[in-house]
Amino acid sequence: MKKELKDMFPKWCFEKGNYSTVLTNDLDSLLGCVIEQYVNGYEINHFYDFNTLFVNDPNYQSKLIGVDLALHNGRSWCNHVVKVSEGDYVNPKTANINAINGIHKDNYFDKYAMSTALLMWSFYDLPLPKTKLGKMLILSIDSGFLGHYNDRFKDIHTHYLELLEFPELIDLLNETDIEEFYELQQQYKTKATIKLNDEGYLETNLPLSKLEGVFNLPLELPRGQFTLQKKYIDYACSTNKLIAKVILNVN
Repeated sequence: MKKELKDMFPKWCFEKGNYSTVLTNDLDSLLGCVIEQYVNGYEINHFYDFNTLFVNDPNYQSKLIGVDLALHNGRSWCNHVVKVSEGDYVNPKTANINAINGIHKDNYFDKYAMSTALLMWSFYDLPLPKTKLGKMLILSIDSGFLGHYNDRFKDIHTHYLELLEFPELIDLLNETDIEEFYELQQQYKTKATIKLNDEGYLETNLPLSKLEGVFNLPLELPRGQFTLQKKYIDYACSTNKLIAKVILNVN
């Protein structure tokens, strides 16, 4: 990641601490949690299904880092557009290019439209997989390849890959047909979800052993039983009437 962008990230991203991660329901979050464990040793201790927060070990005392999760307060890695209007509040502890760049509905086509995992991969200066398959799979998470094939997003998509210092991904996109990505998403079930079963254990149809071999990272779900910690209420309305956003607080 280029220094001028990296220097804009929250201070906590550069510091070690007593942290654990909050997993959500997809591959982007899982891979991001795995990256945190690989780099910093932070383990998954919570699972959030966007309605309920579950905990694996309630006796483990640590501060939380949400991964691929937009938080109103607290530390998180995120790729979402979290502002509706220019003057909206932004969580100062969110590690999110779109928050850093002030993206909202009026400059929406300037957004970062790739995965949280790719953002973290760049921030922590991890080497990309050596194979074309591995590089394509990283771009397949959250359909991060799509912007390259959309005239409104292509230039900004390339710009962000330059900021992340991944020129080889630009070259790969230039030489790859979009249908190859769609086929890969189907083959590796990259859109499969993660959920808790009735006994409180995480399960998924993601082919974790195959993905682990491609990414060369220990990609697995926590094996312990999760129990309910907090339940949240959904608030919904049209964005043009939205005044305040009520989002999970994780401290």
